[in-house]
Amino acid sequence: MLLVVGMLSVLVGAFAALGQNNFNRMLGYSSISQIGYIILGLGTGTALGIAGAAFHIFNHAIFKSQLFVNAAAVRVATGTKDMNDMGGLSSKMPVTGATSIVAMLSTCGVPPMAGFWSKFIIIVALWRSGNQVYSVIAILASILTLAYMLSMQRRVFFGKLGPGLENVKEANFGFSAVSIALSTITIAAGICFPAIFNKFLMPLAEMFIH
Repeated sequence: MLLVVGMLSVLVGAFAALGQNNFNRMLGYSSISQIGYIILGLGTGTALGIAGAAFHIFNHAIFKSQLFVNAAAVRVATGTKDMNDMGGLSSKMPVTGATSIVAMLSTCGVPPMAGFWSKFIIIVALWRSGNQVYSVIAILASILTLAYMLSMQRRVFFGKLGPGLENVKEANFGFSAVSIALSTITIAAGICFPAIFNKFLMPLAEMFIH
């Protein structure tokens, strides 16, 4: 049942996020999809799957918090949540734009970001536990994640500056400091993953199993 629920959560959340114009709503549906990966990891019933799920809980808390902070910074700067009314904001908000790229890569599971490792562990755990179909679905859903996250980056931060946004300024120190801190954690956790996995994740997961 956990595998079925996890699969549905991953797919429904990803497809729903694809069709969103509201920045916050897209991130909300994305969270549903990412939580599905956590459920899939738990559904394997293996130490490896539980380790992957635990690490993805941590990663999701970091990269999604960062994206919501950046979405709030963009809303304050532009006065809107509609991504179609944005565009080219990286030229005005370079810190917000750059940290959003870090969070996007981690959300999509692109190495060496921390989100890659937790998704990779979950996919391997699914395959090794005999759930190859779910493993393939998890991989395909990551492609959907990449699609809607790239769409977000293009509509919000890339391209030509949107009309009426000429006076937009970088987010204040509070927003920027939090975004930089969360980006640093994401990158550091990805680089230090072998130590985290061997010293903390697997020992704790094996204790839970036994």
